[in-house]
Amino acid sequence: MAEAKFNLKNKKSKTKSLINLIFNFNTQRLKISTGISIPVKYWSESKQRVKELIEFPEYANINQKLNEMDNVITKIYFRYQEQGIIPDTNSLKNEFLKNKDNPRKITFAKNFWHHFDEFVEFKKKSKGDVRDYDNSLRKHLKKTEEILNHPLSFELIKNRESSFFEIMDEYLTYQAINSKGEKGLTTGTVGKQFKNLKVFLNWCFDRDIYPRFSLKIFVTKSENVDNIYLTEKEVDSIVAVKLEDKKDILVRDLFIIGCETALRFSDFTNLTKDCIIDNEIHFRPKKTLNSSNKKVIIPISTRVHEILKKYKYIPPTFKTNSVSEFNKTIRNICKEAKITSEIKKERNIAGKNITEFKKKYEEVSSHTCRRTFCTLKFLKGMPAQAIMKFSGHTTERNFLRYLKLDAELTAKKYADYFK
Repeated sequence: MAEAKFNLKNKKSKTKSLINLIFNFNTQRLKISTGISIPVKYWSESKQRVKELIEFPEYANINQKLNEMDNVITKIYFRYQEQGIIPDTNSLKNEFLKNKDNPRKITFAKNFWHHFDEFVEFKKKSKGDVRDYDNSLRKHLKKTEEILNHPLSFELIKNRESSFFEIMDEYLTYQAINSKGEKGLTTGTVGKQFKNLKVFLNWCFDRDIYPRFSLKIFVTKSENVDNIYLTEKEVDSIVAVKLEDKKDILVRDLFIIGCETALRFSDFTNLTKDCIIDNEIHFRPKKTLNSSNKKVIIPISTRVHEILKKYKYIPPTFKTNSVSEFNKTIRNICKEAKITSEIKKERNIAGKNITEFKKKYEEVSSHTCRRTFCTLKFLKGMPAQAIMKFSGHTTERNFLRYLKLDAELTAKKYADYFK
């Protein structure tokens, strides 16, 4: 049972003592100073209030304040209870201190979903891709909230006893519907949801929306998904394929620019004439692994030069919200270019190891550009540190994970070391 009590901080004092508020709840004990001091002789230990004596007329005002504080801490606690949350002492104390001087108007912070909406709007204004948050993460959090049978809150996520992480992890791994309409997401997709949740929570922490707490439990799971890159011969075949449709030609040209620059989809589809300076591309990526967001300078390759020449050195552009349309189109182009070798894909779905065989063109996407750039430049002997200057990777560890070197190419590249 929750109960508020008051006592003197130092009842043995011969002069004055501060009055403390003691709030006991759910085997926890919160002690807060009221900031009020009185002569010890005027305190009633049994009533936990100031004695009503004519010689100490301040008693009425002080007792009223104590009653109001009792009312505030109790209301705050039961508001948490209504939300299905057992607060910790720090949360309860912070809420009390914000409201103790306004007992008639206890205000609470905006709820979890209000801040989530603010976060999505922030992402939209920064012109980032919000679908991972507004669609996927929102949907999965709503489902987890439904399973928990409690409104989602920062307190609930923070509280280990709520088992929020375990419940969401199990739901994503075994119950969430995947792109094939089946139950269970891949390990990488599960990890991505928790990674995106951490992005949102850190956004809230940085804006003092909620006090920072440890996110170590939210392990970002990953698996070694064999994302593809294209060989030089395959890139040449895409360049050479005969296309009639203007959109197909535009997508092919942009894809080649991506393969030759290591820029992301949101960047290589938004280059402007001002970016072309002295046979170089000068660009400040919208999203970068480098927190300083420094401008990158990329030499214009022969392939890119030919494309820019066709467009009179005004880089072609594409609707940035149409990445799905872009990917569908480039896959059809790769099929036309005879990029049809069979590849083996191993995934972990719903806790089971699944092996699939696909045609290579089926796995090509806008992201293939960056992997192709990094891998081909590395195979040609360009130092990793130099490639990282263009790709934006800040550590060799992340960069080497990004490379896609199959066993045959690795053996050929390093054959001289075995002689």
